Amino acid sequence: MEPILTTVLPVFGMIVLGYGFTRARIFDAAAGRGISLFVFTVAIPALLFKTVATMGPQQGAPWQLWIAFFGGLAVTWALAAFVSRFVPSLEASGGAAASMAAGFGNLALLGTPLALSHFGQQVAIPLGMILSIHAPVLWFAAMLHRELFRASTSFSIARTARDLFRALATNAIVLGLLAGSLWRFLGLGLHPVAGTMLDMLADASIPTALFALGVSLAGYSLKGSWSGMFTLIALKMVLMPVLVFLMVRYVVSLPPLWAQVALLFAAMPTGANAFLFSQRNEESVAAVSGAIALGTALAAVSASILLYLMDKGVV
Repeated sequence: MEPILTTVLPVFGMIVLGYGFTRARIFDAAAGRGISLFVFTVAIPALLFKTVATMGPQQGAPWQLWIAFFGGLAVTWALAAFVSRFVPSLEASGGAAASMAAGFGNLALLGTPLALSHFGQQVAIPLGMILSIHAPVLWFAAMLHRELFRASTSFSIARTARDLFRALATNAIVLGLLAGSLWRFLGLGLHPVAGTMLDMLADASIPTALFALGVSLAGYSLKGSWSGMFTLIALKMVLMPVLVFLMVRYVVSLPPLWAQVALLFAAMPTGANAFLFSQRNEESVAAVSGAIALGTALAAVSASILLYLMDKGVV
């Protein structure tokens, strides 16, 4: 259990540090956005670029990983839409915000640092494959879900698809993966200076991501919509990882580390993009923000248990 604690406690310690600095007014939301921008556009793409550019042959296939992770997510999404009909704080627009919150986990700021801290950079490929399409696909699904329920005559699938393509084409994580793949295909190698710089950026990705998460959590509230909040936490942190576990165990064939990344990512609490979607449409804001705040705190325990079970070979 000690190796688990040495992984989890520093991770959540950095989150608490960012939260504390923000509550003490040493940092503010603008500083948090700046740090997050560095993480998403520079540090993590640098890590993925170097990993892909220098990696050896891979045993896993991306579509199998996507089937496992997004298959479990899709079932969770549908069940969230159904359950939201019976929870007043989640029922707006057919439960689009609820489905987004039940499916969109905090992968970049929490899941990625946890995976890299515990398993090392050998899991950068599978986590990059999920990260690269996670946000664009779920934003597209949430927009489609909401507008189809509202039967808006102004909604256009073609326009939304163009928005999805534009989001992917301008996503630094996607570009980092593509550039690394091209670099590896051309066999260019890495100059020691460039390699050292990429290592420095990659090393900075974990602490800055966690600190930025702590800064952002200071803006969330637990007040109101308790039934909706606990419903979302149960869907996101219990149901979805169970479904992904069943997928990797019985549906697809994945290398063990790839399966563990999919399961760890599935167990992450609701991420900030779900709050942005909820806030943008003024639907289920209290329940979603509460699920993010409380879910992140609960993840300190649930992630420790999950990593322990993985190390023991139970899952």
